[in-house]
Parts: sequence; structure tokens; C-alpha cells
Amino acid sequence: MHRIIYSMTIVLILFNVSYAQFTPISALRNNNSSGVPVDTGKVFTVTGNVSVANEFNSPSYMQDHDAGIAVYARGAGLFSASVKIGDSVRVTGTLAHFNGLTQLYPTSFARLDSQKTIEPLFLTIAEIKAQNWNAYEAYEGTLVRVNNITVSASGNWVGNTNYTIADGTGTTLLRITNGTTLVGQPIPTGAFDVIAALGAYKTSVPYDASSYQLLPRFIADIVTDNKPLIILPVIASNITPTSFKIFYETLRDGDTEVRYGLTTSLEMGMLKDASLTKNHSITVSGLNQLTKYYFKVYSTNTAGTSEGPLESVTTASTNPSTGAINIYFNTTVDQTAAIPGNTAKGNVVFTDKLLERINSASYSIDMALYSFYNQNTIVNALIAAKNRGVKVRIVYDKRTTQNSMQSLINAGFLISKRPNINGIMHNKFFVFDGRDTDVTNDWVWTGSWNVSGDESGWLNNVVEINDYALAQAYTKEFEEMWGSNTDSPNSSAAKFGPAKSDNTPHFFTIGGREVQLYFSPSDQTNSKIKNTLSTADSSLFFALLSFTRSDLASEIVARKNNGAVARGIIDNVNDSGSQYLFLKSNIEAFDHNIGGTLHHKYGVVDASYPSSNPFVITGSHNWSNAAENDNDENTLIIKDIFIANQFMQEFKRRYNDLGGTGTFVVPTYVSVKDENLAPTNIQLYQNFPNPFNPVTTITFTMPTEKFVSLSLFNSLGQNVKTLFEGEAQPGKTVIDFKADGLPSGVYYYQITAGDFHSTKKMILMK
Repeated sequence: MHRIIYSMTIVLILFNVSYAQFTPISALRNNNSSGVPVDTGKVFTVTGNVSVANEFNSPSYMQDHDAGIAVYARGAGLFSASVKIGDSVRVTGTLAHFNGLTQLYPTSFARLDSQKTIEPLFLTIAEIKAQNWNAYEAYEGTLVRVNNITVSASGNWVGNTNYTIADGTGTTLLRITNGTTLVGQPIPTGAFDVIAALGAYKTSVPYDASSYQLLPRFIADIVTDNKPLIILPVIASNITPTSFKIFYETLRDGDTEVRYGLTTSLEMGMLKDASLTKNHSITVSGLNQLTKYYFKVYSTNTAGTSEGPLESVTTASTNPSTGAINIYFNTTVDQTAAIPGNTAKGNVVFTDKLLERINSASYSIDMALYSFYNQNTIVNALIAAKNRGVKVRIVYDKRTTQNSMQSLINAGFLISKRPNINGIMHNKFFVFDGRDTDVTNDWVWTGSWNVSGDESGWLNNVVEINDYALAQAYTKEFEEMWGSNTDSPNSSAAKFGPAKSDNTPHFFTIGGREVQLYFSPSDQTNSKIKNTLSTADSSLFFALLSFTRSDLASEIVARKNNGAVARGIIDNVNDSGSQYLFLKSNIEAFDHNIGGTLHHKYGVVDASYPSSNPFVITGSHNWSNAAENDNDENTLIIKDIFIANQFMQEFKRRYNDLGGTGTFVVPTYVSVKDENLAPTNIQLYQNFPNPFNPVTTITFTMPTEKFVSLSLFNSLGQNVKTLFEGEAQPGKTVIDFKADGLPSGVYYYQITAGDFHSTKKMILMK
């Protein structure tokens, strides 16, 4: 048992407090090779929501949106006895370790709010046991849900007893704690779901995956109702100007139903397929191009109806004049690495480009800026735009107002300023003409460049995109910080930082390119960056101002160990928690200690091979805890060989400037403008999305009719599924593949057509 004497200051505060310097819980989750926290004995202040209060007597559990931790303080008036599930709390305490469980011993705490909703994280047992107990431990301490489990026992639950459970992916322990309402209740005789705190207990090193145990809190955590239960995410794909297809999965068999409309009332009707299934797909058609539609999915069986969240999707455009994506760099690039006809635009004067866009605006400009000073020409252009009737709205950081921003305020511009909460409003984006009725003139400007006049020596990139749907998503984010959808800000309704919600679409097709968009901290951007890095087969390059996320660093090293070339450049190598030394010992990593500040925040994945998921990650988001947990940020993930090649040209110049010498493979690529042209050879395409959960699309083309077999293999080379077998017609065959209960992991799909064979990799991440 724990034998600890507490000297504790108890503070219960019923109003919001935001002055302390908080540490993300994820920063406490790094372990040494024995599974012991590397920062044991240090004092931290964390914030989060209580997922377990006094149900176990102690420890309690709390979590923020990225990680969880146990809090040990047993006794009257102490933490566990003083909080309730759903309380938002601030805790200061010493990081400690007890038999495999990382926990805080609090010296003070404060209740900031209450009645918060804590949603469990859906995991399989295999995913729980695969977490890095000897590095970044992602899931211990969080509230999780494991579905379709069976238990090797019968009768009634007994307190302080461990039970072996299985879910088809593995086995682990479920512990019934004495004193919970579960004790004495019947053990389910069939499959059920469990919601539980993920704890750990082992009496000797190493404190490895065998220590994990699931701790349900009360009877309601044993879920035995037989409704279908919709499992997120709900995916809208195959988006055309007149239709989109919806995919979703349910835990149990049910029918398939979608309701949709132009408003959240879903007034346009319902589509239904009465057949019972766990894997659902349905197409909504007869729609108008470039139009935002709302939808919600349902599934019903004899036990009742389950429903998904309200979602939205914007149909594609038939206008070939939209969809441009322009990439600009303000320093030199190495054009010897360019695909023919694809030279990157270097030495661009960003101010001149931005002036062109401001002067072209005819209806509206929304601008969200972290920094704005010494930019008189831009100030004058914005004033001129306002005078000609353009509606200008501004979101700004909490910082002391800088001179260019003050000039706009003096000229009568209204601003929404971030309140004095932890973190910063770090965006640098504009939306031009996103509020008018013309769907062809919408432009988004974003990237790493602060609109500041004396940063000419800083190395930055800018991305501008002509797309209505993307502009609407940025406008939605802007108006959340603006506090209204009118010309006037509403400070009482404005939301920043963790107060924001994940309420924008994330997947777009822009000029034939697949584009993802995420905002921080609401959209868990770090996990999307990690998923993209995990697809690297041949190469992975990055250039970042700050890099403090150990999970991203570990993923890069893992890709290098799997055969990819990994190279990176970091400017702020001395930031607290910097991953520079770890990366330098494992890959080609450079300290940008020459010239101006490297202010980029980009990564480039597989830029040499069109068929191997060429991605660019860019925006305002440093790969840091602050960007993930506190700051207002935006991140674009663009899948396109030409854009990846342009960023590779920028990276090669920086790499060479720092003394790097290596091989860069430049692809030879011929763009086919007319997709209706009959293919001249057999080709298997990379699935999209990838990584995926639970649906992805696989495409192959055939020049003539031929018998084709398309099979799926696991990482051991075992054939786990036949995806297609039969005569394939000339042209394109598209297969929508559902993961069918397969566990997360790397899979390979192979096509065989006579003597032709081709294999590609996909990643299932649940």
C-alpha cells in the first residue's frame, strides 16, 4: 500500500483561472527503458478533466485532450474525496511511480469548472498493449472503451479480483475494485463492452505491457445493450459535384440510414437501406455543385436506434478555373531538384504577393494574425479596401498591440483579441472573398510567415489556395474566434484555445489534389501529423522552428529504421524538451545555426515517387506541445507530387547550406490532363486515405479486359482477404474497402493480372 504523508493546500475555485504555467499531461508520459517516468520527482502543474473521482478510493484519474494520469491523494478533504467525475481541475504535484502506474502526488489543486463530458477513447487490447511503455506511453491513465470482449469467468463480480478478458486482438486484465457498484453484480455471459480507466500494476521491472489493467468505475461501465452503436469516424468520400458517399461502422448489426439537408434541420430527406450490417455505406446524390450539405447517420435494430454526430460536406466544383495552389518561399531554393516545369518559386517578396491579393478582393477579407507591425503598405491597402466597401474582420493575439495593428484600429477596424489565457493565437491566415456569393473567387492565404516588416531575414513559406470549400472551413474557424458570423465581433461568444470545438470539415479535393485541414488545439493535429509521417516509405524531410514532440521524433526514427531516408533541420534546438539531440543521434539532423531564423513548420514525405503518398505538411503549427495543446494554429496536409517536389527544392538548399551531402531522387512525371483517356498499361494506385480507419479506396486501371486478382496481406505475408477476383473491364476499377474488423497495422495489397504483379502498402489505424 502507499505510505505517504501529505502536506496539502486545498483550494476550491468556482471560477475560471488561467494564470499559471501549465504542463501538458503528455509531457509527463515519457518513460525510461524500465517503464519508469524520466521526470520522476519533479513538480508539475497540469490541468484536465476528472474521469475517475473517488470510485476506487484512490487513485483518481484526470486527462486533458491528449493524455491522462492517475492522481494519488487518499483521505477526507484530499483530492479523490473532493472532486467529481466531470470536474475541470488544476493540480500541482510531484511526478511519481507505483508498481507500473505513473501518477501525481498533489500538493495543491483547484476545481475550475464542472459537468465536463469525458468521452472514452476506443481501443483494442492489441492497441493498448502496443503502446510504448518504455518511451512515450500514450494511453495509460486515460478513459478507454474496449468493445466486444468476453471474460473467462461466470457468476458475480468479486471485489479486488483480476479477470482475463479477450476481444479477438489479444488478452489483458480487467480488475474489479472493491467498493465499486460492480461488486456482486452478474458477470455478462456473452460479449460486452467495457468503459474503464487504463491503469497498471506490476511489482517488478520492467513495467511492461503485461502490467496494464482495465478498471471499470461502476455498473454503467459494463455496456450490454444491443443497439448498433455507431463507431467514429463517419467518413464522407467519393465527393463529386452532385454526390458524396458515406461510410461508417457499427459495433452491432443494424440498418443504414442518412438524413441530410442544406441546414442543420436536415430538411431534404432520408435515405435508408434496410439490410442489417456492421459495415455501412450509402450514397447521397442529386446535389448541387459547390454546396455545403449537413448530414447525420443512424442505424436501427430491434434493440433501438444509434445516431452519429452532425457532419457536413461540400460538393466539388465543375469549374476548371478554380483549384490553384501556389507555393512561395522567401529565400533561395535548389531548382536542380525540380521536376521539369515545376521549379519552386524562391526569393518571393511576400508583402508584394499579399498586396496583390488584398487589392484584388472585392467583397470581404478575414485575417487572423499573430504579428502585424512595420507594414505600412499593407495597412494602406487594407484601408483602401475598406474605403471601397470590402468588409474586413481581424482576429489578433493577446499581445501588446503592435504599430500596424494599431494603425488599423485608429482607422476604425474592429478586432477580436485573444483573452489572457495560456497559449497564443499563432495563426497567419487570410480568407479573401469567402463571404460573397461568387464561389470562384475565394482564396486562402496561410503558411509560416508572420506579417511583420523586419522579418526579411527569416526563412518562411506561404501557401495560397483558390477553393470555395476550403475558404468556408477557414471562415468557420475564424468566426469561432470572432464570436459571430456578422461584421461585428462578439467577445462573449468568441472562443480560443481549448474552448474551441472540432467543427470544420477536414478532407477536400482541390484541383484534383487531396488536401487535409486541421486547426489546433481542437482537432488533435499532432496525431494527423504522426499518421502522415508513418506513411513514409522512401524519404522524410522536415524543417522546423521548434520540435519538442517526442512521439513525432520516435515516428521519424522508426521510418528511418524501416528504410526511409530521414533528414531534418531545427532552429530552436535549445527549447525545453527539444528533440534535436535524440534525432541527431539517429538520423541526419541539423541545427540551423547560420543566417536568419528558420521559421518553417513543414514536413515532406516521399517526394520522389508519385505512387508512394507524396505529402507536404505545412502551416503555422510547430511540432510542439504548445501548438498541440494551447495555441490557435492551422495545418494543411497536401498530397501532391508537384507540391512535395517544390518543398523538396527548398529543403535541399537548406540541407546543403548546412553541409549536408546526400542523394535526392527527382521523379520523372508526365501529367495526364484527361482522366477519361483509356489507360495504356496496367496500374495499381495508392489507396486513399492512407492511413485509414475504417474505409479506404483502391483503384487500378486496365487497358483491356483481363482476369484480375487483388489480395490483401498482413505484415507476416499471410493472405487475409481477397478484395477483387474476376474479369476487370478496360479503364478504371475502384474498390471501396472496409477493414472488416482487422486489427490496426501495416498491410499490403497486391494485384495479379497474367504476368503482371504490383504491391503497395497501406496502414490501418483505429
